[in-house]
Amino acid sequence: MSDILVSIILPIYNVEKYLHKSLDAIVSQSYKNLEIICVIDGSPDNSIEICKKFASSDSRIKIIEHANCGCAKSRNKAIDIASGDYLCFIDPDDYVNSCYIQKLVEAGEKYNADVVSAETIRVGRYNLKKRMNFSGVKKYENKNDIFKSQVCPPDYNVINKMFRADMVRKNAIKFQENVSWCDDVSFCLEALFHSKCVVTVEDAVYYYVKRTDSIVHSQPTKERQLERFNVQSSAMKFLIENGISVPEKEYVITKRVISLGFFPLLRVRVDVRANKEIYLLFGVIPIYTKNAK
Repeated sequence: MSDILVSIILPIYNVEKYLHKSLDAIVSQSYKNLEIICVIDGSPDNSIEICKKFASSDSRIKIIEHANCGCAKSRNKAIDIASGDYLCFIDPDDYVNSCYIQKLVEAGEKYNADVVSAETIRVGRYNLKKRMNFSGVKKYENKNDIFKSQVCPPDYNVINKMFRADMVRKNAIKFQENVSWCDDVSFCLEALFHSKCVVTVEDAVYYYVKRTDSIVHSQPTKERQLERFNVQSSAMKFLIENGISVPEKEYVITKRVISLGFFPLLRVRVDVRANKEIYLLFGVIPIYTKNAK
């Protein structure tokens, strides 16, 4: 199994506060056959110096520098040059436990899996919260079971998963570069759809650090809200068209929220299946419904 090479891809922008811990967790993995690709996305801080310091003592680290163009392009560039049998995406403000890659590779090889999924723990300011919790090692081959096992939708995470590189390249799966939010939705969706086998693994843990200053947790503009809605509704339509079973509540997607500070005054939601727009006063009281455009 030690012959199996895993390419770990980190898109790096303005994360010097977290990067040392993330890289330390990666280079200290119990599984050693790694290719660690750090893509410096025009980061204005000291992230590049931190990467170079790690690379000076670890030949497994490759550094790519380019002008700021976003997470999706950074990940796609890394995919193009990656040599690994598997691709693994870790955000540089997050970290993983020491046996993370070992557990994923063991399961991937044993079951000939296209995707192996790990447990996820959200690291808040004051506490830890399990977001994805698995028991033992389980294999899924039915399409509906695959999506259900990953709680997809609403979760389209790539960061707690390892993907077989041949499957990704055979199906030309890429991150969506024309959006600033949700660029991983289409990648996760297509990877799960094209996978013949998905395995979930206990004890491989991805620690997702909740940052209040990240783009995901910033107050979204009208344009970004619409962008996110378009990506998510396209994903939902893809699932419907391909006969994937979806929980009833997931058919309804938020399109627009008009807020006073962080208090929602009006929420506009769309039932994708029924093609209906629903207006909710204070985010919860239905006051108007019309056909969606």
